[in-house]
Amino acid sequence: MKDRKDKPRGPILAAGGIVLRGGRKPQIAVVRLRKLGAWVLPKGKLAADEDAITAARREVLEETGHRVTIHEFLGTLAYETSRRPKVVQFWRMQAIGEPVRDLMRDVTAVEWLSLEDAIGRLTHLREQVFLEQVGPMALKSAERSARRAAAGERSVRSLVERTPSAALAAIREPLQPSVPIAGPDRAGPNADGRAGPVLPAHTITPSMAAARTEPPREQESAGIRRLAQKTWVWFRHATLTFRPRLD
Repeated sequence: MKDRKDKPRGPILAAGGIVLRGGRKPQIAVVRLRKLGAWVLPKGKLAADEDAITAARREVLEETGHRVTIHEFLGTLAYETSRRPKVVQFWRMQAIGEPVRDLMRDVTAVEWLSLEDAIGRLTHLREQVFLEQVGPMALKSAERSARRAAAGERSVRSLVERTPSAALAAIREPLQPSVPIAGPDRAGPNADGRAGPVLPAHTITPSMAAARTEPPREQESAGIRRLAQKTWVWFRHATLTFRPRLD
């Protein structure tokens, strides 16, 4: 029995996030644990066969009620608890919208505070020091992301303002159901109404049919429309923040 008790055990692995909310002046989430009423950063232990990012996302959802996007890795906090080392990895996260679930039973409250207030609210000195180090980096990264998103939005808005109204209407045009025209099993009518010769088979949309008879000016608008559509796809990819797909 003595040998079993003295056998060294591996570290406790955990993960969490520096969770931000808001735009120009982001706030940071801190949560209050039911046990001892301690205020801490949202985090928790990895489940069996769970990777750190998945655990971080799950723990933040359970402790803050928010879904999040996950961004750059911020650092590792290591300390000893229950006579075992504990290693916690943290990522910068951005809360999405409103809470989508109730807080887990072990958490009694969540507050969103400025960086200075969040540091002061934390119970443990180790987390205070850690947030002092990584908090400014998280805020600067969030600010850069917001600037890039705003710049991309302005670029697309400028393009849209320069795009002819006909092309804009085409961008918003919903997909039309396909309609068949004459094919191997379809004969086009002659002028007298009788069946004519068999034509090649195609399936086109009403918009495609109209495009075949577009004058040069309309064809130019169609080219602008395709450019605007490609630009919109680029804008969506450029402004969506990085979010590892581990769900």
